[in-house]
Amino acid sequence: MFKVLTAFILLALVSCSPLSAGEIETITLTDIVRERDTSMLVGASEKDLAKYVPDGKLKNQILAFLVKVSGNEILFDAGLQDGHVAAELERSGFSPSGIKTILLTHLHPDHFGGLVSLDGKAQFPDAQIYVSKPEYDYWVNELKNENVINALALYSGKIHTFMFGDEVVAGVKAIDTTGHTPGHTSFLVEAGGQRLIVAGDIIHFIEIQLPVPDVAVIYDVDPAKAVQSRKFLLDYAALKNIPVAGMHIASPNIITVRKSENGYEKY
Repeated sequence: MFKVLTAFILLALVSCSPLSAGEIETITLTDIVRERDTSMLVGASEKDLAKYVPDGKLKNQILAFLVKVSGNEILFDAGLQDGHVAAELERSGFSPSGIKTILLTHLHPDHFGGLVSLDGKAQFPDAQIYVSKPEYDYWVNELKNENVINALALYSGKIHTFMFGDEVVAGVKAIDTTGHTPGHTSFLVEAGGQRLIVAGDIIHFIEIQLPVPDVAVIYDVDPAKAVQSRKFLLDYAALKNIPVAGMHIASPNIITVRKSENGYEKY
């Protein structure tokens, strides 16, 4: 059962959307709401654009999710450094300093940036941070990305890497959905007989990437692999009837999907 509450903060639409499902409770934390255009897409035909994006405008949000799993609170992603995740947590009755566990789907700025406050300090000073080893190695050891390195340095001694298939924390398993980035991770959350997939950036623009899953985005490091991962995860979610929470899915942010023609549809 979904309950959506909305408010305007700093000219951005932000929402808290609790989902109660047995021992899983999810709160959507809206970092930013924005609009994109079709220049963000890779591999979309003119026919598909005319059918699914006739006005050339794409709805997009940056989201994080606070998930309570059997009483334990887990923050999935942290949004942008200048975003609203910390403020949304406080508005929902949670203090950033009270967050103990953060799982990162990947290390793009709109997913890890919020780890750092505007004054350059750790936004979540008591949090343990988890990221896949392939993702960590790509950004830190291969690219030597200064923004990633500096952000993670604020959490010295609190950074943990995992491999795909691992139970990262109790009730949360890492799923290999590489392609968008080399270590991109989705998470299967299970508790009390209930399940939820936190999908990360498997879908950016739901209006076209659900019905035409072969469409990639310019931010995909490996577009072909990203398409393969999207189909794999959505096939699994559809087969098992598992709700999917996506970091860029426009409202509603948690959806159930089923197969439809050559792609998928929400229902």
